[in-house]
Amino acid sequence: MPTVLIVDDEDGVIWSIRQTLENCGHQLVATTSPHDALRIVRTSTVDLLITDLFMPAMDGATLLKRSRQIRPELKVILTTGIASQGELRRWRARREVIISKPWLDKELLDAVAKALPRAPGGLHA
Repeated sequence: MPTVLIVDDEDGVIWSIRQTLENCGHQLVATTSPHDALRIVRTSTVDLLITDLFMPAMDGATLLKRSRQIRPELKVILTTGIASQGELRRWRARREVIISKPWLDKELLDAVAKALPRAPGGLHA
């Protein structure tokens, strides 16, 4: 069973992701602190990191970079509510999975399926 680490500075976003992914059988760990997220990546078996791109304590790009220094194979989904279309294209050109807030459950599940092709998911079993 894949374990997903959710990092966002908004509790409501964490709750929304948790609701969608728990209903599909994922095991979840969540935090509003990117620094705690790095500790979790270092000490736990996490298969996927879902992180907001823009957070006050540490941005998602830095969290992605530092997480991959610890675990190069770690799959990551970036989320954003304020990135421009050009910025979204740049992330996708780097082969990163990125979704815009607010998203539909299907968009989140599609992103998880892309990041973890064998993961459980209502539409992607």
